[in-house]
Amino acid sequence: MSELQRSSRNSLRGFLRLFRVVNLPTVPGDVLVGAAVYMHFSNAKLDMLQLSLACLASVFIYMFGLADNDIVGASKDDSGRPIVDGEVSLGAARFARFSAIILAMLIANEAKLHIAWWIAALLLTMTVVLYNRSKNCVHMGFCRAIDVALGGCAVGGATFSSATTQPARISLVVVALLVGAYITAVTYYSRGEEFDPRKKRIVGYLVGAIVYFQLVVLLIFPSKPLLIGGVVMLLLLRSLKRLLPEVEAS
Repeated sequence: MSELQRSSRNSLRGFLRLFRVVNLPTVPGDVLVGAAVYMHFSNAKLDMLQLSLACLASVFIYMFGLADNDIVGASKDDSGRPIVDGEVSLGAARFARFSAIILAMLIANEAKLHIAWWIAALLLTMTVVLYNRSKNCVHMGFCRAIDVALGGCAVGGATFSSATTQPARISLVVVALLVGAYITAVTYYSRGEEFDPRKKRIVGYLVGAIVYFQLVVLLIFPSKPLLIGGVVMLLLLRSLKRLLPEVEAS
């Protein structure tokens, strides 16, 4: 293998690690869960293309947060992170962070999402930035809770602020807080995982378990297209874990 090929391979691996690609399939599931809960308690209609774009926008916001996390920690992290290990330059990571949030906005604009989605997305972005600087596990929990809320906002559209959809909004908040509480607990437990390979593996399993929780919710509040989407995310998660064992999962 030539030096150029080796450098390109290391760079690709670095970006896969920067964006925790193995974990990305857990993000659209949050949005699907939020959409399923909201639709079950309201008369909101499903626009699958619009919801798919909302899922994709959510993934890019998540990627923005992951890049921002490593950029903020670049001067303090020990080895094990792609920037610190020299696999991704600080400049390239900053460009990736900027590109991710711009793509999220462009996709959301193309989907013509309701103002409620944009407000929630702004709140999510601010919470992501806050977590990356505070490392407070509760902030991380709120990030995933808001991600669930994005699903309800995406399918709710003009009905989201209606008095008749109050039960749907309350149910959405309850489920979102349950997801947030789980992520808060996992984040708290994960402290020091970089120094403990066994804990790191367990955290990887706990993160992967989110998809199974999402599937349970999608079974409780059934919508065939959303359930199929959840199954696809599970299969994708398992495939990525098998295909990219060298890429860190947490």
